[in-house]
Amino acid sequence: MSAHQEKGTVDREEGGEVFVVDNRNRDEIIKTILLVLLIIVFPPAAIAIQANECNIHVCVSLGLMLFFVFPAYIHAIWYCFFKKTPENVIA
Repeated sequence: MSAHQEKGTVDREEGGEVFVVDNRNRDEIIKTILLVLLIIVFPPAAIAIQANECNIHVCVSLGLMLFFVFPAYIHAIWYCFFKKTPENVIA
């Protein structure tokens, strides 16, 4: 495999044809389906998976699940699908 080829490409020596497999669209669909299933079963888990950490939103969602179940679903849907990630984080 030559240095200029990307991951997922196959180069055939006889014809010089390149076959590219792009799985990004399929992976996004699978991730969305899994997030929806997690939101239905346990919204704080979906938020934790989306955030890749246990942040304040997971704690808020746990509190909402203990006292008000329906707002926990709304919060999880908002966090997983509508919340915009900050472009510039000053640390």
